[in-house]
Amino acid sequence: MLELKGVALLIIAIVGIGHALFLILLLLQEGKRAFRANRWLIFFAAVVCVVFVDKVLDVFLSPLTRLYLAPLFSPFVFASLPAIYLYFREISGRPVLQPARHFAVVLCVGVGIAAIAWLVSTNVEANHLLLTEQGLGFKWQAPVAVTALLLLMITVYCAQFVAYMIAIWRTCLVYHRQVQQQFGLDGAVLRNWTFELLVETSVIFVIYTAINLFDIFVFRSEWLIIIAHCGFVLVFFRISHVIATNPALFVEAAVSGGYGAPDKEVVPTDDVAGSTATARNLVDEDEVRRICRRLDQVVTRDEVIFDPLLSMPKLAQIVGVTPNQLSFVLNRYIGKSFFDFVNSVRIDHALRLLVEEPDRQVLDIAISIGFNSKSTFNLAFKKITGTTPSAYRAENMAKDVAQII
Repeated sequence: MLELKGVALLIIAIVGIGHALFLILLLLQEGKRAFRANRWLIFFAAVVCVVFVDKVLDVFLSPLTRLYLAPLFSPFVFASLPAIYLYFREISGRPVLQPARHFAVVLCVGVGIAAIAWLVSTNVEANHLLLTEQGLGFKWQAPVAVTALLLLMITVYCAQFVAYMIAIWRTCLVYHRQVQQQFGLDGAVLRNWTFELLVETSVIFVIYTAINLFDIFVFRSEWLIIIAHCGFVLVFFRISHVIATNPALFVEAAVSGGYGAPDKEVVPTDDVAGSTATARNLVDEDEVRRICRRLDQVVTRDEVIFDPLLSMPKLAQIVGVTPNQLSFVLNRYIGKSFFDFVNSVRIDHALRLLVEEPDRQVLDIAISIGFNSKSTFNLAFKKITGTTPSAYRAENMAKDVAQII
């Protein structure tokens, strides 16, 4: 019969597996075009899912059986931090060219744990010292080779923890400054989203690492480990909620196209991007006209303007300017922020689709023009038109019927 701590670990592990799978499905539902940006968060959820599966097996299997399975499950812990780091690099627009090298440590750790498992399984004394408690505990009285390998694994994990946490925070802070400069107030939601994810994952990694080190060197406490895994589950709940309610904008590389559109008169609006002197140095009048011509071309390309991953840096690259220059032209000469500009084009297209395709679901229309959820589409639609998509469709359908009568 299972002890109370075993039941608690089993419940938390099952809930964690279920919610990790839910997070994966939620990210996959954003479509193929969003997969590249989400892939490392999906991988992180899969890693944690494997860790929880290991905890479920721990409840039912003998210590020696768990030892034999350790090389299969334990190395995945070393893949979680690189996955989060690669995720932040991806959304910051600076993806790693060779991400596989960040997971080389997983293979090395797997070999090391396999060596420990072999040494312990062939030594009855070591089995008694290391396998009487839940999992593979650290004992100074163990054979020298086993002790050395365990210390090496612990050292590698601690070094990885420090190195990747510094890299993650540095990447995120640089990204936040970049977003603040390029997006202004429009970047507030994106900055808050990434900062919340950063803080939550950092806290849980710190707690998890501290508890495991305390558990290894001071005394074994399954309740501390249970609390740490419970924290992981709560973080997953929060991450899923934030993703579902506030889909993030991601940055990916894009290939810029050609130029060539008729000139148009550019009339500057109120100065919202800086002083006249700064404006003159940032973009001259000829460049402003070229950017506006290029934007006219871009809005006719559905694969660009309806891309759910479209962002200021990505659009700037397509236009052939820096994000700061594009932001300046949008605000000063067109009179719209980046998000208002993109949403206005999308909503104009949605107005036509709502009337021309009355049987088509609103969610389907929203996704087809680049929105990740119905809620974000409704907010943008109401901000621009003053009404909801359903109300607009009903009103225009009623007008058509009245005209026929």
